[in-house]
Amino acid sequence: MKKDDIREEDLVEEVKFEIDKNAFSGPFKCHGMRTRLISKKIDVNGNVFPYSAWKCRKCKKEFLDSDQAKKLEAIWTIEKMLKGNILSMKRSINYDGKMFFLRFPKELTKEWKKGQYADIKFIDANKFIVEVKR
Repeated sequence: MKKDDIREEDLVEEVKFEIDKNAFSGPFKCHGMRTRLISKKIDVNGNVFPYSAWKCRKCKKEFLDSDQAKKLEAIWTIEKMLKGNILSMKRSINYDGKMFFLRFPKELTKEWKKGQYADIKFIDANKFIVEVKR
């Protein structure tokens, strides 16, 4: 029986399964062989960002594990930001006599809780990404 031939009536019992916590971690298998880790780079407006991927030795297809995918997604976000293709808002920079700060509108902060912190990734002196973490 081919998988295309399976009908809902053919499914007679519930099947439980568990996904291993490392299921989305490399190395992966492709063509019956383990993929190898390779180093890659993306140039974004003259800024070079390194990342890694898993590559099949036979078909040359590349795979990303969950951590690599998060890093690549961050690089793409930076690329969009530098090209001006990202939602943005203009905010005044305040100074309290000791340091500079800015305020976020309540529409963006309604899910924030006390005890969270800001993880700031610097691109250059005037560009950065702020990620609110728990």
